[in-house]
Amino acid sequence: MTDLVLRDIDPILAERIRRVAAARGWSVDETLLRLLEQGLFASEQEVRGGFENVEVVALSDAIAALKMLPAGKGF
Repeated sequence: MTDLVLRDIDPILAERIRRVAAARGWSVDETLLRLLEQGLFASEQEVRGGFENVEVVALSDAIAALKMLPAGKGF
């Protein structure tokens, strides 16, 4: 597994991580991995809006195609 080094972590954030670790009975390393995974999953869901890869690509292609159309005359 790849090692990651976190530098200059805010002391309050570090304490919050330690509290989660203690509450869950996890090591700090395990806690960091789980929090990173959960945060990454949440961010991916936010970006994708719950769509699957094929849907994301199709939607992106459709938006790009629409952007290339000339502006309409309006109403």
